[in-house]
Amino acid sequence: MTCPDRPALDASHALLPATVLLILGITPALADVSCPMSISVTQIPAAPAAGWTEGKENLPTELSGVTVFDGPPDELASLVPDGDSEDDKTTTEFWTLAANPRGYWITCHYSSTTVTLMQRLPGTAMRCEVVREKEIAFIGGQKVVRSMTCGP
Repeated sequence: MTCPDRPALDASHALLPATVLLILGITPALADVSCPMSISVTQIPAAPAAGWTEGKENLPTELSGVTVFDGPPDELASLVPDGDSEDDKTTTEFWTLAANPRGYWITCHYSSTTVTLMQRLPGTAMRCEVVREKEIAFIGGQKVVRSMTCGP
């Protein structure tokens, strides 16, 4: 349907929204992916033991680890980091991601819970990086994660 008062749009007008996003520095397909640094969970026992009453500790559920997978996590093809580096206070682990038709996924692990979050990485992700504290650990020994990101 055309409006007699408006000229027809040519193909160059279809590129206008993408051009505006690039000018503004917004590239949604190239955005970094990061695990939430903390999550809220509700945990209850499936069946409390006879004679026991359930309780709850108010421990934080903060990001405690990341697993990078070649393909969906349920296939269990986890990748070891390609390397790491250190400074006085932190250790940085990294994964270099080559083109992969199966895609890469991450699983975010949290302290004080068995709940995880999973997400497929965009095809533009070329590297994942996790920065951990050297001297600060959660109960159980896992070093505290300071930051995490996967991106171009």
